[in-house]
Amino acid sequence: MENFDVIVVGAGMAGLSAAYELAKSSRVLVLEREDQPGYHSTGRSAAVYASSYGSEKPAINALTKGSGDFFLNPPEGFSEHALHHQRGALFVVHQDRVAVLEDFYQKIESQNQQLKFMSAEEVNTMVPILKPEFSCKGIYDKDVFEIDVHALQEGYLRGLRGRNGVLVTNFEVTEMDHQDSGWQISNGNESYCAAVVVNAAGAWVDEIAKIAQVQPVGIQPLRRSAILVDPPEDQVVDNWPMVIDVEENFYFKPDAGKIMVSSANEDLSPPCDVQPEELDIAYAAHYAGEATRLNIKRIEHSWAGLRNFVEDRNPVVGFDAQVQGFFWLAGQGGYGIQTAPAAGRLVASLILANKIPQELEDFGLDMALISPARLELRHE
Repeated sequence: MENFDVIVVGAGMAGLSAAYELAKSSRVLVLEREDQPGYHSTGRSAAVYASSYGSEKPAINALTKGSGDFFLNPPEGFSEHALHHQRGALFVVHQDRVAVLEDFYQKIESQNQQLKFMSAEEVNTMVPILKPEFSCKGIYDKDVFEIDVHALQEGYLRGLRGRNGVLVTNFEVTEMDHQDSGWQISNGNESYCAAVVVNAAGAWVDEIAKIAQVQPVGIQPLRRSAILVDPPEDQVVDNWPMVIDVEENFYFKPDAGKIMVSSANEDLSPPCDVQPEELDIAYAAHYAGEATRLNIKRIEHSWAGLRNFVEDRNPVVGFDAQVQGFFWLAGQGGYGIQTAPAAGRLVASLILANKIPQELEDFGLDMALISPARLELRHE
């Protein structure tokens, strides 16, 4: 039976970023139930970084800001490709709801000095397909960029292996036993041991907790779907910003010469290889038709992913208060990609040094907001 310092369960972006940081000074094993890392939420993310994201959630905002420099200036040799490219975000709203747009501006202006109110003419110049009722005013945030998820994932994998970390795929955890010497984890055929196990299993974190006889945190997987459609024949869309309805009814953005549209739905789902439902696809097409001049003749592709939250919608990061050596890394919702670098550093620092990284403290990270101990009501 092979021994490690830390076993990470789940090879999504959260698990890989934590394993990458832990492997700097520990022997790390990552276990993944699928045949490839990042199969579920990681590979289906809109992957947009906005430094002001989470302005109403200080812990999320701190993790977001703490990740920005990694995307802009990754470690030497981390990736052959840039991890980001400029996108920008344009917030719009129906003309009858302009007051909501103005209120949104007031709430996040202090977090982002780059915001600019746009006139109808400016909005139409930037995104010509918006209908008049959705282009009367807008807020533009230039400090938004897209993350190359593949390059980020490959960088973490390369770095993990370069630090002698190990990734085992097609490993479905069926047994977890805690003894004085640490954790023993098995799939019924193979077993591994470690003093610490990091539960980064995404939508399955509560399933892993139950196997380990740890009280679940009450994860709520929510399905979000998207469609890919053709732009108007007379429009080149590559340099358009992401367009977001400020009331979160829809968003769309360029995607390799096409337009990706989502109704921003959040439908409760069991943990699974989630697929879009016909109603999801219909709603996305409906909102695209309501807000734009897109004439959707066919839907080229549709997909869905799971956004995983606990009740207060803050992440869950830290050692379980009741079971020794069981570390939670869960509930990253729709911001797991853009917070992964900071979250990975936080996990490594908490496990190896029992402290918060100084730069995250400087950004105002309060562990009380994300610690498992805050979840007084645990779920059977």
